[in-house]
Amino acid sequence: MKRKIIILLIAASVGVTVYINNVKTLLDPEVRSQLESALLEQPEFPARPVWWEDDSVMAIGVVNKDENHDAEAKKACQIAARFGITDLKVEVYDILKIQQFEEWMLIGKSSCKPKQ
Repeated sequence: MKRKIIILLIAASVGVTVYINNVKTLLDPEVRSQLESALLEQPEFPARPVWWEDDSVMAIGVVNKDENHDAEAKKACQIAARFGITDLKVEVYDILKIQQFEEWMLIGKSSCKPKQ
């Protein structure tokens, strides 16, 4: 009996995983490219963004000047909103630490989801 329940739970979790992966929509590559170009036009974003978690998290690099770079993340959200992208999390990393030490130090973040 326990064996049947375990097999049933495994099958259900596989089914849910397949369903979630099929329903999840990714950003149009053209829209992604336009957003990246718009960010690169801003002086505070010297490097092309990195995308994680099925286009739901965007990492941007900045030169670390303050302790908190949430303002840059919020600015990236505002730029993303111009392209209709609102279901996004932005993470800000120190670009110099990445280049010199390959160390990804989170220095700011923001959620682009509109407040309800």
